[in-house]
Amino acid sequence: MRARFQLLLGPDGAGPEGLPLELSWDGGMLKGVLRQENPVLGEIHLAFQSRLEGLRLSPLPLPPPSLEVGGEVQPQREGLLLKLEVALALPEGKSWGERAFSRLLQAVFFHLLGKTLSQQRGIGV
Repeated sequence: MRARFQLLLGPDGAGPEGLPLELSWDGGMLKGVLRQENPVLGEIHLAFQSRLEGLRLSPLPLPPPSLEVGGEVQPQREGLLLKLEVALALPEGKSWGERAFSRLLQAVFFHLLGKTLSQQRGIGV
């Protein structure tokens, strides 16, 4: 399961205000943490790292739970437009119950992510 959205960063690299997202550029690497209030797990912090290769962002794996964030970067007059594709990385379930719980967590995560992003300015889903 993946979500696609666009995020406009200002000239200073800052994202839209009010978004529970911390971003930083570090030597061609986009690093960040998304905070989300999850009704099942409480507040979760999901880290991600992506490598910038030209104008393409390639996700770098982190231990689960984390995010895999890829996409592309397009320079704009107002800053940078990030066209992102996000996947939730969870530990692999061994039993059918663990796999079902994982799918439930993903559905809740993407529902809440879509709801949060649709309320923000500077973001397109």
